[in-house]
Amino acid sequence: MAWIKKNLKDEKDGIDSPVPTQIVSNEEFTPMPQTEDQAKVEERIGALADTYSSKLGVNRRDFMRSSGGMAAAFLAMNEVFGNVFKVAEAEVVDDQAYAEMWPKKEFIFDAQTHHVKDSITGPMMFRKMTGKAGLNPTLNGITESKDTLHRANFVKEIFFDSDTVMAVMTGAVIGPPKAHALPADEIVKTRNLVNAAAGSTRMLGHGLANPVADNWQEDFDWQVNELKVDGWKAYTGNPTGTWRLDDEKVAYPFFEKCMDAGLTNFSVHKGLPLPGRFEPFFMPDDILQAAKDFPEMNFIIYHSGMRDMLTMPHDENGGVTSDGYIPWATDLVRMREENPWMTNVYPELGAVFGHSVITHPEITGHLLGQLIRAFGADHVIWGTDCIWWGSPDWLIEAFRRFNIPEAQQEKFGYASISAADKELIFGKNLAGLFNVDIEAQRKAIPGDALSSMKTAYLDSGAEPSNTAYGWVAV
Repeated sequence: MAWIKKNLKDEKDGIDSPVPTQIVSNEEFTPMPQTEDQAKVEERIGALADTYSSKLGVNRRDFMRSSGGMAAAFLAMNEVFGNVFKVAEAEVVDDQAYAEMWPKKEFIFDAQTHHVKDSITGPMMFRKMTGKAGLNPTLNGITESKDTLHRANFVKEIFFDSDTVMAVMTGAVIGPPKAHALPADEIVKTRNLVNAAAGSTRMLGHGLANPVADNWQEDFDWQVNELKVDGWKAYTGNPTGTWRLDDEKVAYPFFEKCMDAGLTNFSVHKGLPLPGRFEPFFMPDDILQAAKDFPEMNFIIYHSGMRDMLTMPHDENGGVTSDGYIPWATDLVRMREENPWMTNVYPELGAVFGHSVITHPEITGHLLGQLIRAFGADHVIWGTDCIWWGSPDWLIEAFRRFNIPEAQQEKFGYASISAADKELIFGKNLAGLFNVDIEAQRKAIPGDALSSMKTAYLDSGAEPSNTAYGWVAV
């Protein structure tokens, strides 16, 4: 199986869909090849685009960049997957119909966004760390332009081409610091540049936690005192040193320093494991004891601990077992159900919402249904893993429009996801963790410089890229 950058594949194949039609990888995992259903969706999006662009007298590219093109993509997905997205044909032909259907804009605060440092112009983790082992030889020697995954394009994709109003810049704590896709000082540089340009707080920045490093205490103090990070991101499956959240000798001293520094929001990558011997350290089985021993810490579980979309057969049960079991994510859910005191754990949707909603939306129904039932809608955190997926605009639209199919609700006892639930998940929950005053932000953001730049961009004719920048299988 070969790999190719999604944007290069789109250009080669003439794909301009506003919604990706196969799973995109950031190089940490092997993406699934496009499924038969995804190929059908892609074909139908193209056919609808040709039909409606002709009716409206616009070229196909401009139609695909419009709200009508986005609506057409969800019509196509409903045709293939069943009626899981709220969408009307009127939206396809009339921008005003979209505005009438979705008049209220949520406060969207993205817990997981990425770009890469300027020196990276080609593949990262697999080429440098595992390519020699033969896990991903097709990435060797591939180069790309420097504009897609970097800082300037990040600002456009996140803030100009979507309804995101605040975001956390984060990084991958994989390998030694010199191999990091975005080191902590570059994370903070982006935060500071965006906030300075806006004249308001639009971004927060993670520190990179690595308690197995020899100099971790010195590094901790530097990130807190000099960089003034807003929280932490960790990989317990770091190839430079694996560890567990419940390790009293390794993790607990780090948590104690977090408490002393007043930085109690700790995000950790769980699920979507690196292969081989690292995989067990991506399981969420170490969360329970750490959450119990540090009740004042908030543990944000990236990817909701979901193992992957690679081993799930796409059958009548939605790609999971007959009882709705999703490997690792359901284990996290059951942990919460069996321990009602575990209120300082927050599952996050980055990557896995996008993976599942374009592959088999019934898996999305199980994931959201279980998370909300066990943790409550007030504990599920919005994140997108963008700009690997390109602009988060399509992810925002997918979540706005998605509801758990009624048949699933009846069979498994899942609740319908209300508009109030979605507002919590989209941003209110994360804002609460970081003490963000939403009402103050709602007043400040419309008048800040970033909003003025976005208005000028939209007035001059927005040009969304309609592509993702991660890797896909071909």
